[in-house]
Amino acid sequence: MSTVEEVARAQEASPGASLRRVFANAGWLLLAYVLPRVFTFGAIIVAARVLGTRDFGAYGTAAAYAVILSIIATLGMMPLLIRDIARDAGRAPGMLAAAHVVKTGTNAVMLLTLWILASHVLHYSPLILSAALLLGVSYAIGAYVENFAAYFQAVERMHVWMQASALCGLLTGAVGTVLVLTTRSLVWFCAAPVIGQIAALGWLVVRAPAPARFGLHADLTDVKRLLRALAPFAAALVALTIYYKVDVLVLASMRAAEDVGEYTAAYKFIDISQALAIVAASAVYPRLARAALADSRADWAGTRVTELMLLATIPAAGLLWLVRVPLIHLLYGSEYHGATSVFAFLAPAIPALTINILAGYVLSAKGRVGLVALLYAAGTVVKVALNLALIPKLGAVGAGVAMVASETALAVGMLVVMHVVGASSPGRDVVLTALAGAALCAVAAVLPDPSNGLIAAVVCGFAIVFVYWRAGALPERDVAMLRQSMRS
Repeated sequence: MSTVEEVARAQEASPGASLRRVFANAGWLLLAYVLPRVFTFGAIIVAARVLGTRDFGAYGTAAAYAVILSIIATLGMMPLLIRDIARDAGRAPGMLAAAHVVKTGTNAVMLLTLWILASHVLHYSPLILSAALLLGVSYAIGAYVENFAAYFQAVERMHVWMQASALCGLLTGAVGTVLVLTTRSLVWFCAAPVIGQIAALGWLVVRAPAPARFGLHADLTDVKRLLRALAPFAAALVALTIYYKVDVLVLASMRAAEDVGEYTAAYKFIDISQALAIVAASAVYPRLARAALADSRADWAGTRVTELMLLATIPAAGLLWLVRVPLIHLLYGSEYHGATSVFAFLAPAIPALTINILAGYVLSAKGRVGLVALLYAAGTVVKVALNLALIPKLGAVGAGVAMVASETALAVGMLVVMHVVGASSPGRDVVLTALAGAALCAVAAVLPDPSNGLIAAVVCGFAIVFVYWRAGALPERDVAMLRQSMRS
């Protein structure tokens, strides 16, 4: 019996212990993704207030541009490394060495391409160019960070990745806040992520086992094998990154910087939702990878995770929609009132976005990541067309409409593909229960509320919990497993 099969059998024999490990994974990953975003989100709020909508719009343009170019550096390698190391940890040193060699070459290409396109093709201002270059350097360092993060996630030592991620976020947020307050400069603000990534890389190198530490002496066979397996993952990352960032670039080319600033402010909630979806998917990804290889309950696991994602995100998006006005005003101030109209369309896109992120991991575990690339490529075409049609008339709101429409269409496509390939098939009762939660939010929205949605959100939250309880959203089998997992 292979190692993969032994692991799968062990998980079957002790579902409570397996669930405890998944909860632990999710907890560490939640901290790994949330803590740095909490730290940096505070710095973003400060920068938005200090820089104003014009310079903050320049930051949004530089950030979106740098993220899109960063795909050249990372090539979507992280899920591939996690999947293969989870299946055979003994190959980790060779795979990491090969990954470092590949990333060194792609980093050089990425930085050179970023500078040439920004200065000679797109003709960005010196402010945007300088900010984008600094952000590009941070992504280049982060490409090496991802290699080590993949190792620690694959061997389910997520707490080490959490420590490095938190350190990166803490330094980025703290240094960024100090720099933007003292200099009132966007360029100095964009220097902070470089410091944070250097700290994270150092922490992971120190904590990694000696055979898996940083090194560029890779076996040529390992490098070739990695490059061959990388192609569909790189295609998926390219399509996904362009899909999620192209709207900002289209908006920046067609409207004033103030519109970009309002859209960027509202879009930060999408970034947080995306991070939480990655947490949920990453927590179970190593086990999904092993289960898919051993053909052991992979369908059930993917289905249940998808169902839980629907149950959690549909009402959550509704509650955020109810409190959008006081939330935007509290965080950004009255200058960003226009962002509330944008978020009115971005919030309904959150459930579809989380399903799409999860589907990428589930299909990757099944070895069908090429389908993910095709779906995101099609979604990008639809999204760009909608942006070009709506932004001239509606501005930032038009970008929000394009987001929710394209995201919903993409989610339908992902669910159909997962059903066809046997990766996931959420039940009708679960979908109807989640939609009932959304309906409660819609009813609450039309009722008079002097608190600008706050009272409605609280009442609606309790009503959703009651509906879920009466509908049996958490079956007895899951309850039994949950009780077992909480026993020592």
